[in-house]
Amino acid sequence: MKLSDTQIETFRRDGVLPLGRVLDEATVASACEHMEALQKRDLMDNPSTEPNRTSIRLLNVSSFDDWFMNIVTNDNVLDAAESVLGPNIQYFQDNTFQKPAREGSSTSWHQDNVWWHADPPNMVTIWIALDDVDASNGGVRYIPGSNTGLIAPELEINDPKHGTYKLLAPDQVDDSIAVSFTLPAGHAVMHHCLTIHGAPPNDSDRLRRGYTVHLQQAGLLKSSPEKCPLLRGKLPV
Repeated sequence: MKLSDTQIETFRRDGVLPLGRVLDEATVASACEHMEALQKRDLMDNPSTEPNRTSIRLLNVSSFDDWFMNIVTNDNVLDAAESVLGPNIQYFQDNTFQKPAREGSSTSWHQDNVWWHADPPNMVTIWIALDDVDASNGGVRYIPGSNTGLIAPELEINDPKHGTYKLLAPDQVDDSIAVSFTLPAGHAVMHHCLTIHGAPPNDSDRLRRGYTVHLQQAGLLKSSPEKCPLLRGKLPV
């Protein structure tokens, strides 16, 4: 799934690009089965701070179940990343997210690089829908063109598992220009690590499960090859 010149230009300009289908139906079904097995092991946490709202999450999921490396190393995923990162690609993280029907929490506006501190910011996230996703069940919203620099966040978040940190406050984001994408299960969106994004709550009668792959230009964060394996190309000397 190498991107066309037009797609690359759109990604550079907007910081976000729908990719179409990256996983077939059988792989999506297997991913959901593996997520359910991990949930039964009580490995997931709920980062929601909203009353009566839930967001079920597992960070670095492939370290708990290496089956997920089948998605990380999927050619459709890596081809898309290579089109904008170049030929040398290194794993950084992969995560699962579930927003239950009628009670799934919102996700505050944020830029991924507020945590990662990549300099230069040559990292991408590929968000893969494991259920059909649209605006009604909490589809991710993006601010096109926000991938030009990091904004100092002002909204304090008290994450039950990962402590206190700051994300973007609503008045720091012009949500009138936000875009979202209708994603059938198995389809994906790629965004830059500086692109502002967030998600509304899931008030629908449908579950919203997603899986993210975070990739870096090889050697960018000086991560150990054991923790962050090289996926394509070579590490810089």
